[in-house]
Amino acid sequence: MSTPIVIGVMVLATFSVRAFSIWLFSGRQLSPLTMRALALVPVAVLSAICGPLIFRPSGNWEIPFGLIEFWAALASMLVARYGMLPSILLGMGIYAIGKLIN
Repeated sequence: MSTPIVIGVMVLATFSVRAFSIWLFSGRQLSPLTMRALALVPVAVLSAICGPLIFRPSGNWEIPFGLIEFWAALASMLVARYGMLPSILLGMGIYAIGKLIN
């Protein structure tokens, strides 16, 4: 199958799911509990994406205290209260320095 056909099928599949959801839920009032649950979806997805990259960087389970990725993520979370930019800079700095030392 050619690449443009695969991309077209993927676009149609993704668009149809989103369009159906918009059509189904448009004009409906969702409960506050549902709205709170939906607000947590981005955090859950980001955690699901980043978790394996932090705790299994080589593809195997390792002790987290010896991983540069763990310390960079921990420092970023601790500094996150001061804003996104300090969190990103500290995490990237720890990761870069750790990779240079190792």
